[in-house]
Amino acid sequence: MVVYRCRHCGRMIGEYAGSWDDPLLGLAQLPSEDQDALITCIAPGQTQVSILCEHCLPVPYDEGLWYN
Repeated sequence: MVVYRCRHCGRMIGEYAGSWDDPLLGLAQLPSEDQDALITCIAPGQTQVSILCEHCLPVPYDEGLWYN
């Protein structure tokens, strides 16, 4: 199971029942540095992906930021 959580406020954004390396998610194609920064194993079979929720994105939206 993959749990998406906001890395700023901690809000749970969503869940995916499959594995983090499922090709549909595209996480396995990320460079290893990005995988290390975003993906954390929190329990056997459970992975957390730390991203920003829509409430924590900078306002106004900045196209130049790497996490958008």
